[in-house]
Amino acid sequence: MKTLFISDLDGTLLTAKENVSAYSLAELNEMIDECGLFFTYATARSLNSAAKACWGLRQNLPVILYNGALVMEPWNRKMLYNNHFNEGQLAYLKALFEKYDVWPLVYSFRGAAERVSWVEGKETTGVRRYLERRSGDSRLNPVRDRAEVKGDEIFYFNCIGKKEDLDALHEEVERSLDIKCIYEPEVYHTDYWCEIMPANTSKGMAAKALRGILGAEKIVAFGDAKNDRSLFLEADECYAVKNADESLKEIATDVIGYSEEDAVAKFIRENLEKYI
Repeated sequence: MKTLFISDLDGTLLTAKENVSAYSLAELNEMIDECGLFFTYATARSLNSAAKACWGLRQNLPVILYNGALVMEPWNRKMLYNNHFNEGQLAYLKALFEKYDVWPLVYSFRGAAERVSWVEGKETTGVRRYLERRSGDSRLNPVRDRAEVKGDEIFYFNCIGKKEDLDALHEEVERSLDIKCIYEPEVYHTDYWCEIMPANTSKGMAAKALRGILGAEKIVAFGDAKNDRSLFLEADECYAVKNADESLKEIATDVIGYSEEDAVAKFIRENLEKYI
Protein backbone atom coordinates (compact mmCIF):
# COMPACT_ATOMS: atom_id res chain seq x y z
CA MET A 1 0.00 0.00 0.00
CA LYS A 2 1.33 3.45 -0.94
CA THR A 3 0.82 5.54 2.20
CA LEU A 4 1.29 9.30 2.02
CA PHE A 5 2.31 10.96 5.29
CA ILE A 6 1.38 14.65 5.50
CA SER A 7 2.46 16.80 8.44
CA ASP A 8 1.60 20.32 9.42
CA LEU A 9 4.70 22.41 10.17
CA ASP A 10 4.34 25.05 12.90
CA GLY A 11 3.44 23.49 16.21
CA THR A 12 3.65 19.97 14.77
CA LEU A 13 6.84 19.10 12.90
CA LEU A 14 8.75 22.29 13.73
CA THR A 15 10.24 23.26 17.07
CA ALA A 16 9.72 26.63 18.74
CA LYS A 17 12.88 27.74 16.92
CA GLU A 18 10.92 27.33 13.65
CA ASN A 19 13.05 24.50 12.34
CA VAL A 20 13.07 20.71 12.12
CA SER A 21 15.24 19.29 14.88
CA ALA A 22 18.45 17.47 14.00
CA TYR A 23 16.90 14.24 15.32
CA SER A 24 13.78 14.53 13.15
CA LEU A 25 15.83 15.47 10.09
CA ALA A 26 18.04 12.42 10.47
CA GLU A 27 15.14 10.05 11.11
CA LEU A 28 12.90 11.31 8.32
CA ASN A 29 15.68 11.53 5.74
CA GLU A 30 16.82 8.01 6.52
CA MET A 31 13.27 6.66 6.15
CA ILE A 32 12.77 8.58 2.89
CA ASP A 33 16.09 7.40 1.44
CA GLU A 34 16.20 3.83 2.71
CA CYS A 35 12.57 2.83 3.26
CA GLY A 36 10.84 4.77 0.49
CA LEU A 37 8.80 6.85 2.94
CA PHE A 38 6.26 9.11 1.18
CA PHE A 39 6.48 12.24 3.36
CA THR A 40 5.46 15.83 2.72
CA TYR A 41 3.93 18.78 4.54
CA ALA A 42 0.83 20.98 4.50
CA THR A 43 1.34 24.47 5.85
CA ALA A 44 0.01 28.00 5.95
CA ARG A 45 3.50 29.14 4.93
CA SER A 46 4.77 30.03 1.47
CA LEU A 47 7.29 27.78 -0.25
CA ASN A 48 10.16 30.14 0.63
CA SER A 49 9.24 30.24 4.30
CA ALA A 50 8.54 26.51 4.53
CA ALA A 51 11.75 25.55 2.73
CA LYS A 52 13.77 27.71 5.12
CA ALA A 53 12.10 26.10 8.14
CA CYS A 54 12.62 22.60 6.68
CA TRP A 55 16.18 23.19 5.50
CA GLY A 56 17.93 19.83 5.15
CA LEU A 57 14.75 17.76 4.85
CA ARG A 58 14.40 15.64 1.71
CA GLN A 59 11.64 17.26 -0.33
CA ASN A 60 11.03 14.88 -3.20
CA LEU A 61 7.23 15.19 -3.19
CA PRO A 62 4.93 18.14 -3.94
CA VAL A 63 4.03 20.26 -0.91
CA ILE A 64 0.79 21.93 0.20
CA LEU A 65 1.11 25.69 0.81
CA TYR A 66 -0.98 28.63 2.04
CA ASN A 67 -3.41 26.39 3.93
CA GLY A 68 -4.20 24.45 0.75
CA ALA A 69 -4.40 27.24 -1.82
CA LEU A 70 -1.45 25.78 -3.74
CA VAL A 71 0.19 22.43 -4.36
CA MET A 72 3.70 22.94 -5.74
CA GLU A 73 6.80 20.95 -6.63
CA PRO A 74 9.46 22.58 -4.42
CA TRP A 75 12.41 21.71 -6.64
CA ASN A 76 11.15 23.65 -9.69
CA ARG A 77 8.25 25.73 -8.27
CA LYS A 78 5.84 24.10 -10.73
CA MET A 79 2.23 24.62 -9.65
CA LEU A 80 0.07 21.51 -9.70
CA TYR A 81 -3.00 23.06 -8.06
CA ASN A 82 -4.04 26.72 -7.67
CA ASN A 83 -7.34 27.83 -6.14
CA HIS A 84 -7.64 31.60 -6.73
CA PHE A 85 -10.40 34.16 -6.18
CA ASN A 86 -12.90 35.14 -8.89
CA GLU A 87 -13.66 38.77 -9.78
CA GLY A 88 -16.83 38.94 -7.68
CA GLN A 89 -15.01 37.72 -4.58
CA LEU A 90 -12.22 40.23 -5.12
CA ALA A 91 -14.64 43.14 -5.48
CA TYR A 92 -16.41 42.13 -2.26
CA LEU A 93 -13.13 41.90 -0.33
CA LYS A 94 -11.82 45.19 -1.69
CA ALA A 95 -14.93 46.91 -0.32
CA LEU A 96 -14.45 45.29 3.07
CA PHE A 97 -10.78 46.26 3.29
CA GLU A 98 -11.69 49.86 2.54
CA LYS A 99 -14.60 49.80 5.02
CA TYR A 100 -12.42 48.61 7.90
CA ASP A 101 -9.20 50.38 6.82
CA VAL A 102 -7.30 47.11 6.56
CA TRP A 103 -4.24 46.83 4.31
CA PRO A 104 -3.44 43.16 3.71
CA LEU A 105 -0.57 41.29 2.20
CA VAL A 106 -1.79 40.14 -1.23
CA TYR A 107 -0.58 36.78 -2.56
CA SER A 108 -0.89 36.30 -6.29
CA PHE A 109 0.57 35.07 -9.54
CA ARG A 110 1.27 37.26 -12.53
CA GLY A 111 2.01 34.71 -15.19
CA ALA A 112 4.41 32.23 -13.58
CA ALA A 113 5.78 34.80 -11.11
CA GLU A 114 4.53 34.59 -7.53
CA ARG A 115 4.12 37.96 -5.82
CA VAL A 116 3.46 39.20 -2.30
CA SER A 117 2.22 42.77 -2.64
CA TRP A 118 1.42 45.45 -0.08
CA VAL A 119 0.83 49.18 -0.09
CA GLU A 120 3.93 50.95 1.20
CA GLY A 121 3.32 53.15 4.22
CA LYS A 122 0.32 51.12 5.40
CA GLU A 123 2.22 48.35 7.20
CA THR A 124 1.20 47.25 10.69
CA THR A 125 3.89 46.22 13.16
CA GLY A 126 3.11 42.60 12.33
CA VAL A 127 3.40 43.18 8.60
CA ARG A 128 6.71 44.99 9.06
CA ARG A 129 8.03 42.05 11.06
CA TYR A 130 6.81 39.67 8.35
CA LEU A 131 8.61 41.69 5.65
CA GLU A 132 11.81 42.13 7.66
CA ARG A 133 12.10 38.39 8.13
CA ARG A 134 11.76 37.94 4.37
CA SER A 135 14.21 40.61 3.28
CA GLY A 136 15.57 39.75 -0.16
CA ASP A 137 12.64 37.48 -1.01
CA SER A 138 12.08 37.74 -4.77
CA ARG A 139 8.29 37.61 -4.29
CA LEU A 140 8.11 40.91 -2.41
CA ASN A 141 6.32 43.54 -4.48
CA PRO A 142 5.68 46.91 -2.79
CA VAL A 143 3.02 49.00 -4.56
CA ARG A 144 1.72 52.55 -4.31
CA ASP A 145 -1.98 51.67 -4.23
CA ARG A 146 -4.33 48.68 -4.30
CA ALA A 147 -5.00 49.01 -8.04
CA GLU A 148 -1.47 47.89 -8.97
CA VAL A 149 -2.31 44.23 -8.35
CA LYS A 150 -5.24 44.28 -10.77
CA GLY A 151 -4.89 41.50 -13.32
CA ASP A 152 -3.04 39.15 -10.98
CA GLU A 153 -4.45 35.75 -10.02
CA ILE A 154 -4.95 36.46 -6.32
CA PHE A 155 -5.34 33.37 -4.17
CA TYR A 156 -4.75 34.58 -0.61
CA PHE A 157 -4.88 37.64 1.64
CA ASN A 158 -3.16 37.91 5.00
CA CYS A 159 -4.08 40.70 7.41
CA ILE A 160 -1.69 40.84 10.37
CA GLY A 161 -2.46 43.08 13.31
CA LYS A 162 -4.08 43.54 16.68
CA LYS A 163 -7.17 41.47 17.38
CA GLU A 164 -9.32 44.53 18.07
CA ASP A 165 -8.41 45.94 14.64
CA LEU A 166 -9.36 42.76 12.78
CA ASP A 167 -12.38 41.40 14.66
CA ALA A 168 -14.99 43.26 12.61
CA LEU A 169 -13.43 42.26 9.28
CA HIS A 170 -13.25 38.64 10.40
CA GLU A 171 -16.89 38.61 11.48
CA GLU A 172 -18.09 40.00 8.15
CA VAL A 173 -15.96 37.63 6.05
CA GLU A 174 -17.33 34.74 8.11
CA ARG A 175 -20.84 35.62 6.91
CA SER A 176 -19.82 35.15 3.28
CA LEU A 177 -20.86 31.90 1.61
CA ASP A 178 -17.97 31.59 -0.82
CA ILE A 179 -15.06 33.10 1.15
CA LYS A 180 -13.58 31.89 4.40
CA CYS A 181 -11.17 33.13 7.00
CA ILE A 182 -8.69 31.46 9.31
CA TYR A 183 -8.38 33.74 12.31
CA GLU A 184 -5.83 32.77 14.92
CA PRO A 185 -3.04 34.27 17.01
CA GLU A 186 0.40 33.99 15.45
CA VAL A 187 2.23 30.96 16.83
CA TYR A 188 5.33 32.83 17.99
CA HIS A 189 3.93 36.35 18.65
CA THR A 190 0.86 38.15 20.04
CA ASP A 191 -0.51 39.50 16.74
CA TYR A 192 -3.48 37.90 15.03
CA TRP A 193 -3.44 36.62 11.46
CA CYS A 194 -6.65 36.96 9.48
CA GLU A 195 -6.00 34.74 6.44
CA ILE A 196 -8.66 35.01 3.74
CA MET A 197 -9.18 32.57 0.87
CA PRO A 198 -11.93 31.06 -1.29
CA ALA A 199 -14.28 28.91 0.81
CA ASN A 200 -13.23 25.72 -0.95
CA THR A 201 -9.56 26.28 -0.12
CA SER A 202 -8.38 23.89 2.57
CA LYS A 203 -5.53 21.57 3.43
CA GLY A 204 -8.02 18.74 3.03
CA MET A 205 -8.97 19.64 -0.55
CA ALA A 206 -5.32 20.05 -1.47
CA ALA A 207 -4.48 16.70 0.17
CA LYS A 208 -7.24 15.08 -1.88
CA ALA A 209 -5.76 16.54 -5.06
CA LEU A 210 -2.27 15.41 -4.03
CA ARG A 211 -3.54 11.91 -3.27
CA GLY A 212 -4.76 11.70 -6.87
CA ILE A 213 -1.58 13.16 -8.34
CA LEU A 214 0.61 10.64 -6.50
CA GLY A 215 -1.75 7.69 -6.66
CA ALA A 216 -1.60 7.27 -2.88
CA GLU A 217 -3.99 4.73 -1.40
CA LYS A 218 -3.86 6.05 2.16
CA ILE A 219 -3.14 9.35 3.93
CA VAL A 220 -1.76 9.60 7.46
CA ALA A 221 -1.86 13.17 8.75
CA PHE A 222 -0.36 15.08 11.69
CA GLY A 223 -1.41 18.46 13.05
CA ASP A 224 -1.99 20.80 15.97
CA ALA A 225 -4.36 23.62 15.00
CA LYS A 226 -7.88 24.30 13.79
CA ASN A 227 -6.66 24.82 10.23
CA ASP A 228 -5.62 21.15 10.21
CA ARG A 229 -9.21 19.97 10.68
CA SER A 230 -9.95 19.54 6.97
CA LEU A 231 -6.68 17.63 6.55
CA PHE A 232 -7.70 15.29 9.37
CA LEU A 233 -11.13 14.73 7.83
CA GLU A 234 -9.57 13.83 4.45
CA ALA A 235 -6.98 11.49 5.98
CA ASP A 236 -7.47 7.80 6.64
CA GLU A 237 -5.62 8.19 9.94
CA CYS A 238 -4.88 11.45 11.77
CA TYR A 239 -2.72 12.14 14.79
CA ALA A 240 -2.74 15.26 16.95
CA VAL A 241 0.35 16.26 18.92
CA LYS A 242 -0.13 16.74 22.67
CA ASN A 243 0.12 20.51 22.32
CA ALA A 244 -2.73 20.53 19.77
CA ASP A 245 -6.01 22.40 20.03
CA GLU A 246 -8.54 20.33 21.98
CA SER A 247 -11.06 20.39 19.12
CA LEU A 248 -8.49 18.71 16.86
CA LYS A 249 -7.73 16.05 19.45
CA GLU A 250 -11.42 15.18 19.51
CA ILE A 251 -11.43 14.05 15.86
CA ALA A 252 -7.94 12.52 15.86
CA THR A 253 -7.29 8.80 15.54
CA ASP A 254 -5.00 9.24 18.52
CA VAL A 255 -2.84 11.79 20.34
CA ILE A 256 0.94 11.42 20.10
CA GLY A 257 3.81 13.27 21.83
CA TYR A 258 4.69 16.95 21.86
CA SER A 259 6.04 18.78 18.83
CA GLU A 260 9.12 19.73 20.85
CA GLU A 261 9.80 16.03 21.45
CA ASP A 262 9.96 14.94 17.78
CA ALA A 263 6.54 13.29 18.00
CA VAL A 264 5.96 13.00 14.24
CA ALA A 265 9.31 11.42 13.39
CA LYS A 266 9.12 9.07 16.36
CA PHE A 267 5.60 7.92 15.50
CA ILE A 268 6.50 7.18 11.89
CA ARG A 269 9.69 5.34 12.89
CA GLU A 270 7.85 3.22 15.45
CA ASN A 271 4.98 2.34 13.11
CA LEU A 272 6.51 2.41 9.64
CA GLU A 273 6.47 -1.34 9.08
CA LYS A 274 2.67 -1.51 9.10
CA TYR A 275 2.41 1.13 6.35
CA ILE A 276 4.95 -0.15 3.81
